[in-house]
Amino acid sequence: MKMKNLLTVATASLILTACGAENTPNVAKNSITIPESITINGMAQNPEGIEFDKNDNTFLLSSLNAAPIIKVSLDGTFKTFSSGEPFPLSTAGLQIDHKRNRLLVAGFNGTELMDNDPATKGTAFLRVYNLTTGILEKSINLSHLVPDAGAYFANDIAIDKEGNAYISDWYARVIYKVDVDGKATVFWSNKTGIPSGPNGLDFHSDGYLLVSILNVDAKGLYADYALIKIPVAEPSAAQVVKITNAGFTGFDGMLINDKGNIVGVTNSGKAPGGNMFIELSGNEGWTSAEVVHAKVINASTTVALTPENKNFVINQDFTNPMKTSWTIEQIKF
Repeated sequence: MKMKNLLTVATASLILTACGAENTPNVAKNSITIPESITINGMAQNPEGIEFDKNDNTFLLSSLNAAPIIKVSLDGTFKTFSSGEPFPLSTAGLQIDHKRNRLLVAGFNGTELMDNDPATKGTAFLRVYNLTTGILEKSINLSHLVPDAGAYFANDIAIDKEGNAYISDWYARVIYKVDVDGKATVFWSNKTGIPSGPNGLDFHSDGYLLVSILNVDAKGLYADYALIKIPVAEPSAAQVVKITNAGFTGFDGMLINDKGNIVGVTNSGKAPGGNMFIELSGNEGWTSAEVVHAKVINASTTVALTPENKNFVINQDFTNPMKTSWTIEQIKF
């Protein structure tokens, strides 16, 4: 889930991936084995967001080049999932809400963000699809909530226990909140003094969001980064999480795993596309945290967790906008 400077540095960032796996015979019912490396061939759209749907053991993939959401089977084949859109949008973050049978999708106008015209500011939408059928149920324009923003980039999504959705807007530097009825408000504006926008985020069961804020500088490296803790009942009480050791340079995609730790993709701080996959462990209710695992990985954007708490990342190639072969890779520490 990227930003304007990154779209400038990496012109091919309108790129969406796919992923898959295969069934393994002679295993117990409802048990699956996903290959550690999965290659998808012939899918001419560029991946950014990924979710694993435990209902049918498939991966769902967003599309930065305004193509449909894709469903990938465990044998690596894929098909169109989404339908009913009134107009095409690039899509980034995905969030499955199994309880309400929904797929929540962050939509933005990637074409406008790439045209270098200051008069075209992009847009930010939340789209809600039926998880079974892929039919669009709601399309909610979020941009009008921040009319003075310089640009819009709906980036990532998290949901709380009540089904409220929180959508980060990287460029507008806000987080929107959309309740289950579709009512949208501005939940949080960045007043930390760190000049960057929210990117990856997830909801912690203790009642707060953990949010990565960052920029991408002229060299393509993450800058102005931090991790923010935002109580959902009192967003004005947001605070910067103190990272007590080295290795954290701001998350792109991130999730909270079954251990209560954050896993996510971060820039290595050495070169554009030089990525690390790290795990953060929080202390004292995430007032501070430390890096407990780190590993160099191929260029990637985000992470999906399977029910077995396995990490899968999307490998990216920002130099080749016409690429049709993509890899999903399991990351082990």
